[in-house]
Amino acid sequence: MPSWSDLLPEILNKISGKFEFYEDFINFLCVCSSWRYSATTSKKFIHHLPSRFPLLMLAESNTEEEDDQDCRKLFILSSGTMRKVKLPEAHWQRCISTHGWLLTTGEEEFSAKLLHPLSRTQIDLPELYMFEELYFDQDEWMYYGQCMRKVVFTSSNPLLLDPDFRVIIIWGQTIGFCRLGDVSWTRITGCDGHLLDITYHNLRKRLYTVTTVGSIYECDILSGGPGRLTLKQLSTLPQPEFDFSYHQSAYLLEWGYDRLLMVTREHQWYKKHGDEFLRYGPYSTKRFQCFVFSLDDGKWSKLVSLGDKAVFLGFNSSFAIDAGGGIKHDCIYFTDDLYEPYRNLPDGGGGDVGIYHMSDGSIGAIMDAQEHMFRVRPPLWLQTSTIPAIKQI
Repeated sequence: MPSWSDLLPEILNKISGKFEFYEDFINFLCVCSSWRYSATTSKKFIHHLPSRFPLLMLAESNTEEEDDQDCRKLFILSSGTMRKVKLPEAHWQRCISTHGWLLTTGEEEFSAKLLHPLSRTQIDLPELYMFEELYFDQDEWMYYGQCMRKVVFTSSNPLLLDPDFRVIIIWGQTIGFCRLGDVSWTRITGCDGHLLDITYHNLRKRLYTVTTVGSIYECDILSGGPGRLTLKQLSTLPQPEFDFSYHQSAYLLEWGYDRLLMVTREHQWYKKHGDEFLRYGPYSTKRFQCFVFSLDDGKWSKLVSLGDKAVFLGFNSSFAIDAGGGIKHDCIYFTDDLYEPYRNLPDGGGGDVGIYHMSDGSIGAIMDAQEHMFRVRPPLWLQTSTIPAIKQI
């Protein structure tokens, strides 16, 4: 009986052409080298292959094995299984994610690329000279804490040549955007407080950002002319009424046609020699709170349940999906997005990862704690995406 690895390329190409979800494509690539080579040589373009659920791309391996250093593990939530994919383009690169793509920067400090982790398709972006924070980044641990923090797209697929496609990032305390093919980034100014998160509202066609004081800003990024664009302040969350602290983290995402969802995150800190410190590290998430901002009338309200939705937060653009089939409803899936507390820990950190249940405030585990620990580059969510042209896998 012939081995599965001996199947003819024509048969393998026919099999790969039947996939409806990109988790199936991951499994196909991981069978053996001949199956992976078949996908490489296939002329099929998979532009609209959706994901069943988000994937968690784990931190880069700390081992000295060369094969491991060129690979990343993907945790598939729907099945609770792990897959390893070859991704040398992300080795020693700092990464954040949106729509299933990575924005990477590396040793060439002023370079930036978009990278699809399954097809390994790369797109060059303008160099980052505009972001003044780059000139002060001597410590790699502070790179995320003070600099590249968030990226969003104005549409999901950069390969469709949409004239309205923009890449928007927070770098330090600067927001910048570019079109594909631009030679430089364009600055967006006009907000007070430290930038925490950005989101692009696909129905309203507006960029929104939230700062440390709980203020929401808006920008019409598509209609703006040449030169810098300016944010317009819309509202600030009433702090006494909603128990909001300046020290909390905040995330922002689209929540229907006329609303935004702001999620705040409160940490609890442990003494260095306490049992909690040994279990979690310097801190763990204590609670999340959700607030809805109406774009029509400017009113705020507290949201006590996400209903049938699940929200995903971390070093990725914040997003929500319909729950089901392995994704729990009314829950917040979160990864660790603080760096500073781990700067002097030889084994790194990243233990603050879990599933927060809105119904009772309890926190459950996503996987074994050691799997999501990191020293330099953190785990991050890969949002539902489309797979671009398959090449160089």
